Amino acid sequence: LETSPGAQAQMDYSTYDLDFTAEGRRRVHAFSYILGYSRRQYLRFVESQDMATTLREHVRAFEHLGGVAASCLYDNMKVVVSGHEDGVPIYNPRFLAFATHYGFRPLACRVRRPQTKGKVERPFWYVETSLFNGRTFDSLDHLNETTAWWLAHVADVRELRGLGGTPAERHRDELPHLIPLPASAYEVAPMVYRTVGVEGTVSYGQNGYSVPWRYIGRVLPVRVGERELIIYDPGLAEIARHALLPNVARGQRVVHPEHRPREEARQRQAELEGRYAELGEPGRQFLEGLLRAQRYGKDQARRVLVLLGTYTRKDLIAALERAVRYGAYSHAAVERILSVQARPRTLLESLAEEERRLPPWPGEDPVSPRPTSDYQALGEPEPDADEDPKTIVGEVGGDGAVPEDP
Repeated sequence: LETSPGAQAQMDYSTYDLDFTAEGRRRVHAFSYILGYSRRQYLRFVESQDMATTLREHVRAFEHLGGVAASCLYDNMKVVVSGHEDGVPIYNPRFLAFATHYGFRPLACRVRRPQTKGKVERPFWYVETSLFNGRTFDSLDHLNETTAWWLAHVADVRELRGLGGTPAERHRDELPHLIPLPASAYEVAPMVYRTVGVEGTVSYGQNGYSVPWRYIGRVLPVRVGERELIIYDPGLAEIARHALLPNVARGQRVVHPEHRPREEARQRQAELEGRYAELGEPGRQFLEGLLRAQRYGKDQARRVLVLLGTYTRKDLIAALERAVRYGAYSHAAVERILSVQARPRTLLESLAEEERRLPPWPGEDPVSPRPTSDYQALGEPEPDADEDPKTIVGEVGGDGAVPEDP
């Protein structure tokens, strides 16, 4: 069945292993959003199928197409559908917040009926036989640059058999029926918390990103964008900004020189004393004893501060007080005391002090909100008679296995 202008879109991912001439073999995912009436498509290759990526690419698709279809059909990917109750989909709450911001209704395919998404899945075959045909790509960026050209000069201007016209021509008729874009785009960059390690870095994606040295041991909020990572202090003032390393990078560190302590021993000592002064008299006494007793006392002092990411400040102060009482001036001694008389904080306890200071998740004001029952309806459109299901799924040169939902 054909859909009326602006009534429905379909979205899906397809996964490929591609050999880039400059970056080597990489796994990438094709994000496709296609308008049901005009067949005009937004396509981009990404490194992940996670929530942040999925929302970000939806925003780009809406901007590329000049509006939003009233509903969108999805295969039951986890970022959209959390599960099913009595055959009814339970949608991911964060995805629903996004959908209400733009005013569209998500529809889940019937379980094990992906053929109901013929309009979006057949174009993956078209991508594989047209965009990929005879081309090589230097990098993921080069692939996406070529994809943008291909959409404009090939996919948008091809004649649609049996429908008449091109996707670009039909899109001109469909555009007035799309939901207009809201005044502000939905903010999709996720916020996470990270403990600053002994080297003065926070970890994300198995890589380290530096912060000013004085934050060692603190639990800090981190905003992760598509290409950069921003770190904030507990009061939400920005303290560091880094280019985000690609997913293929592992075990690397990005360090801004200004984040390292000054070379002068006096300055490094003053910064360390300042951190221990925040722990009161037990902190001051422990640091003095540690620097006297240990050859590498400053290094151990930093490692003790990192314990604040695991234990509460109250428990650490009590452990330092006990260590001072018994003359146990070492990181190992403090760690042993904590393991006996304290328990590691749970995730919720670790975040409780900081979470109330975070601003609300941006983009929560909905546009044309719908009743909750609308979003719990199971979309069961009939498959199109003139469309075949996707014939090539998965990796180029692979075994054709369907990739699992993220």
